[in-house]
Amino acid sequence: MRYVIIGAGAIGGVLGGRLAEHSTDHPCLLIARGDHGHAIEAAGLRVRSPDTDTVIRLPLASSAAAVHLQIDDVLVFATKTQQVEQALLEWADQPVHAGRRQVGTAGAILPVFTALNGIESERLALRYFSRVFAVCVWLPGVHLTPGEVIVRIAPSSGTFIVGRYGAPPTQADRELLATLQADWTAATFRVFLADDVLRWKHRKLLSNLGNALQALLGPDAEGADRLHARLEAEAVEVYEAAGVSWPSDEEEEAWRGDAFDVRPVPGVDGDLGGSSWQSIQRGTGSIETDFLNGEIALMARLHGREAPLNAEVQRVARQAAANGAAPASMTAEQLTAALDAVDPAVVPAD
Repeated sequence: MRYVIIGAGAIGGVLGGRLAEHSTDHPCLLIARGDHGHAIEAAGLRVRSPDTDTVIRLPLASSAAAVHLQIDDVLVFATKTQQVEQALLEWADQPVHAGRRQVGTAGAILPVFTALNGIESERLALRYFSRVFAVCVWLPGVHLTPGEVIVRIAPSSGTFIVGRYGAPPTQADRELLATLQADWTAATFRVFLADDVLRWKHRKLLSNLGNALQALLGPDAEGADRLHARLEAEAVEVYEAAGVSWPSDEEEEAWRGDAFDVRPVPGVDGDLGGSSWQSIQRGTGSIETDFLNGEIALMARLHGREAPLNAEVQRVARQAAANGAAPASMTAEQLTAALDAVDPAVVPAD
């Protein structure tokens, strides 16, 4: 079995690097493009953590067309959510072989794991692939420099909660999940298997509502916690109206434990933020908040409601990314005023 990791950024890069570093029975293939792919091809992938700084040589490809897929391959999508549908389309119709004989397409045969924020990527994947597994990711990774990824915890490199999406798991699914759990655990990750994995992804989404705040205000900005609390309270109301359940604080703490203690990484200076902050910092022109705060806005509208606070943050973050704004382009006071202007609970001053 081979893990084909599509997307070599903060999540895919750390996962692929650690699998290549520690796994011998089940290798991995990393899909990386542009300057990042060229740097990895030339010098290897540098993975930095609070305790280690390692350069890892691993198999690399730049596209689906360059990969000879085999029947025992496993596809792991680790792009940003706004990029995943294009990636799914690229891989779904690729031929799959048993030895040299073509036996079908990736969409019909290969299992797909979606290691992305939000809850939309699984639904998108199920349009193109018959076997989809959702992955809830707890991994404080950073990718800013070509050829390098940073993980801000150690000795664990992150935690994954994994389960079948769209159908009850078969016996073959459970065997695959058990193998993946063993492989990824050996590569310094903590892996929990859960039939209710979407509950965990809904829980993670509540915390990810603050990603846009990091991008707009900067990491650890004063006042961000109060704004996040407003966004989360609105989201909880939407969840309750939609009949969505999610794990409690105590359930999450039991699984996080002390393995998620973010520490400084030697030689890495300055504040570091999450995935949305990294998109703004790198000037990619896009941001994932349409599938984070925007997911709350969508869910509300599907149930005859509105989520004006999350919709406003979604809009502001999307425009900031499109306009090439730098991180911390707004103050907490400015964003508070923008939210107050759309919040029906705030009475305008005379």
